[in-house]
Amino acid sequence: MRFSRMRIGELLIQAGVLTRDELKKALDIQKTSSKRIGEILIECEYITEHDLMLALAKQLNIEYVDLDECDIPQEMAMILNENTVMDKHALPIKVENHVMTLAINDPLDYALINDLQIFTKMKINAVLCEKSKIDARAKELYAAKKAYEAAEELNREKEYQEEEEPEDDEELEVIEGDDDDQPVIKMVNTMIEQAVLLEASDIHIEPQKKRMIIRFRIDGRLNVYMRAEISALSAVVSRIKFIGGMNIAEKRLPQDGRLNYRFNGTTIDLRISVLPTIFGEKVVMRITTALNFDMKKEEIGFTPENLEHFNNFLQLSHGIILLTGPTGSGKSTTLYTAIKELNRDDINIITVENPVEMIIPGVSQVEVTGENRGLTFALALRSILRQDPDIVMVGEIRDEETASIAASVAITGHLVFSTLHTYDSPSAIVRLVDMGVAPYMVSSAVAGVISQRLVRKICPECKKAYEATLEDKKILGISSDEPLTLYKGEGCEHCKNTGYKGRTTIHEVMHVTPAIKTAIHAGKSTAEIKEIAISEGMTTLSENCKQIVLNGDTTTEEMLRTCSAESE
Repeated sequence: MRFSRMRIGELLIQAGVLTRDELKKALDIQKTSSKRIGEILIECEYITEHDLMLALAKQLNIEYVDLDECDIPQEMAMILNENTVMDKHALPIKVENHVMTLAINDPLDYALINDLQIFTKMKINAVLCEKSKIDARAKELYAAKKAYEAAEELNREKEYQEEEEPEDDEELEVIEGDDDDQPVIKMVNTMIEQAVLLEASDIHIEPQKKRMIIRFRIDGRLNVYMRAEISALSAVVSRIKFIGGMNIAEKRLPQDGRLNYRFNGTTIDLRISVLPTIFGEKVVMRITTALNFDMKKEEIGFTPENLEHFNNFLQLSHGIILLTGPTGSGKSTTLYTAIKELNRDDINIITVENPVEMIIPGVSQVEVTGENRGLTFALALRSILRQDPDIVMVGEIRDEETASIAASVAITGHLVFSTLHTYDSPSAIVRLVDMGVAPYMVSSAVAGVISQRLVRKICPECKKAYEATLEDKKILGISSDEPLTLYKGEGCEHCKNTGYKGRTTIHEVMHVTPAIKTAIHAGKSTAEIKEIAISEGMTTLSENCKQIVLNGDTTTEEMLRTCSAESE
């Protein structure tokens, strides 16, 4: 290894990421510290870990590797044990011609490199990488390894049990045990932890004729996590039902449960739904902590104009504010953001939800159990009027009775927030009338409607500019002669080769103005109400999406996928 004669501080100054004054302050601190100068510079926030790695790579004449852009084969987890990798911050990322490429944070640890060469019987090519990135990729790699090992162990155990023909109560005893070494417990725990690491919002466990498929929903799209033998399904589902507080013996009826899971010092909240199918019970676990309910209104994705409209809604003393959109469009996040914004000591807020997705201190939250157990949305709404509320949140308006009561609550001087499953904002008005609510009640009660969708954002790590095609310009409604630069993600390890990372929201905010009230009384159609709203300044979903495409945040493909129904 050939060293550069220049010291690390000088290299950082030369790179333009550090000033001489900052270096002097760090050197003064080092006089009374045993830490390296690089650690001190990072702690003082003079440089980032990435800055230090690039400077070290130059000083030591060693290759720097960005693990976010590396495709690491799963078999790399078989070379070294997890403890060694995590303790030494050294991760195998490639083996070629009996040479192992090792991502390492300290390439001067010659003793470690020599020991690993002896242990693996391979020559080691050390490359430099940030400690945080090595640890993050190692967690992903070894979590997946544990899941497959647990699935294989569970399959072997099931085969053995079938040969021995065990009694049903023996299986339940294994499921309900507290021993984390049991295969089914290891498999379920690892699956949940891997989903959290991958920032998934949902875990799907789906029985097929011969297989059990586990999929994670990441950025709105389902991705296959693993496939296992169908024989493992019963034990996995029983374990999930047990920890979720459900009836293990009931396999013919749908069930709902909830679980708080501790991982990496954080409590992960999961809502669990179990549904019987022809091949067995299907389980969906929603990771509510991944849904970003704890957001500020400025972080939701409103344009400045729509944020102003949203603020106007929050200042109202009465009326219904409706959130519309399909399942998974972020309605609950916006609802909770509004409630938290309005939550004060001098205001009584009561919510009626099914289920309660997030606990808000200071707010009285009622969980609807459904008609089978007696507590419906309508019954809960009638009861809470005797609780002297200022603001009421109804999780969803599903029927005429709930809609009529919500309208009455709004007209009698309360601010009501709720959701409705319609495509756009004007459709919500017609939907309420179709439910059986009198037009005069709708026009008097509804103050505004917000329709929203989630669109995937272009991955910042592989984002590239390109000249817009004729098809792009057609989608955006731009002249074919006009020059236009757009952006897309080429796909990288950071975004799992999808080109997208994370999501943002597009909105359509409609005030129920006097002109719209008149249209409601006259029985106007959705299209006619929409035309009036646009003439009064409403930005449609497609226009909002067009703005973020032109800003370089998403693609025309996402716009077409999200807003195609609007143009039909």
